[in-house]
Amino acid sequence: MGTDRRVQVYEALHVLARRYPAHLAAGLARFEHRVFSQNGEDGVIAEILSRIGAPGRYFVEFGAESGTEGNCVLLADVAGWSGLFIEADPELHAALEAKYAPIPEVRTLRARVTPGSAADLFRRADVPREPDLLSIDVDGNDYWIWSALDAWRPRVVVVEYNSALDPSARLVQPPDEDWTWDGTQYFGASLGALRALGATLGYRLVHTDLSGVNAFFVREDLAGPFGPADAVPVHGPSYFLGGVRHPPDPMGRAYVDLSAESPAP
Repeated sequence: MGTDRRVQVYEALHVLARRYPAHLAAGLARFEHRVFSQNGEDGVIAEILSRIGAPGRYFVEFGAESGTEGNCVLLADVAGWSGLFIEADPELHAALEAKYAPIPEVRTLRARVTPGSAADLFRRADVPREPDLLSIDVDGNDYWIWSALDAWRPRVVVVEYNSALDPSARLVQPPDEDWTWDGTQYFGASLGALRALGATLGYRLVHTDLSGVNAFFVREDLAGPFGPADAVPVHGPSYFLGGVRHPPDPMGRAYVDLSAESPAP
């Protein structure tokens, strides 16, 4: 299959960021580094937390699969954090549960996270009201799930967005409790929609990763070490850092245009 290009890119970026820090952009891209994350999320999360702290050392991640790859695996496996992984698939959850059975501080839950179930799952799992990190990656209802968790105030939220959509638009896939992604470009929400939701909930966009997969938000009362959201570079889809895109939606399904409902905050 050949060498994963992401390994080459992130290793080179890591070395160059230390050797020539003044020659790279002032944003968080230079901190992208991959250990257990799919892309450079591990390094970005570490840098964000180094600036704002993590007093509770507690995470929540859904879409964790078997626990071999994820945004919070490094925190659970290396940093000794407590937290909650949620996975719906029975086989993947069985592997996840077996991996973390010896670590009582890390809980796993087999459940389907939807806009309607998210808050109840958090209550059942006794998730603290201010977890340090929340990672949302469900390939569809991400926007609506974050909106439904407004009673919780994570310090950092990492949420998948659809970088194939116009980042200035506020487009969102309609909420669907039974949604399963079909692998096409039809899923989730535009960056503009998530930025607007984040602002409403009291969060500032601080980074989008080079692959065009994740948006990183910091709670506004903690966002002093970061620049304005308007200065964050925006990336189109370049999955696996190779310009890969999902195929077009053959059904031409429509998104909800939230800009028609209310002005952006």
